[in-house]
Amino acid sequence: MGALVAILQSDPNLLRCQVARLDAHVALAHPERLPDAYGFGHYGGGSVLLGKRPTGAPHALGLLELVGQLDSEALLVHARHATVGKAKDENTQPFRFRRWLFAHDGTVEGFDLVRPKLVAALPDFLRRNIMGETDSEHVFMWFLKLLKDGGRLDDLDLDAAVAARALAGTVRQVDGWCREAGAQRASRLDLVATNGRIMVAVRRNGPLSYALLEGIVPCPVHGVDLRTPESDPQARPHRRVKAVAFANDLRTPNGFIEVPDGSVVAVTRTLQVSVGAI
Repeated sequence: MGALVAILQSDPNLLRCQVARLDAHVALAHPERLPDAYGFGHYGGGSVLLGKRPTGAPHALGLLELVGQLDSEALLVHARHATVGKAKDENTQPFRFRRWLFAHDGTVEGFDLVRPKLVAALPDFLRRNIMGETDSEHVFMWFLKLLKDGGRLDDLDLDAAVAARALAGTVRQVDGWCREAGAQRASRLDLVATNGRIMVAVRRNGPLSYALLEGIVPCPVHGVDLRTPESDPQARPHRRVKAVAFANDLRTPNGFIEVPDGSVVAVTRTLQVSVGAI
């Protein structure tokens, strides 16, 4: 099993504080089995930025050690145990297309038979943008295709509910192809996608939880605690910040809420969360 962590929050200057808070509660790997690669994506200066690294480390990396100090409203982190495709940068998640970041934990059943049908149904510009071999990247392209079909691929004001329907539709289409391929069980499709303003996720046959986070007090990064006066410029931002976080491997629950299996979650620009069936 790989690992997913995702954060969407209201103050880009406090991402490092969110990461520090979550570090002890989410896992990216188990000591007995190191990931083949780690990757993370975030937003800065109007750009979408990716960091990817082979495991190379003698120990399992934690969230804070991997990500370091970043400023961004959104972060998507993935630790990969390769099932489809070799361990190389092109197969390391998260994947990016324009402003979209995407990560998947799981495997598409019967992917060798599913892949030709999926690729044949993609528009040329998405087909050309498949850089690796993974089932995950192909699933991402189908999600983008559904957004394109609705004329919303580049819409920065996209409603989270629209993106959630596209992600749920992606799961249904992949399911159909898998059944045609004779798959004996449903694919594990735990998916997260964000354009930096909204975030959507699906839980399917694997663990996935989310947390509603308000305020970061105490904050060891900036030394803010309950005794910090309101006159301190760091006090108000730390007390007012809000965030939604997703994780599929928890060390401690710490207020996380389990996403019902077979559900899609939409997180709006204002961090309102809705959960519905796929």
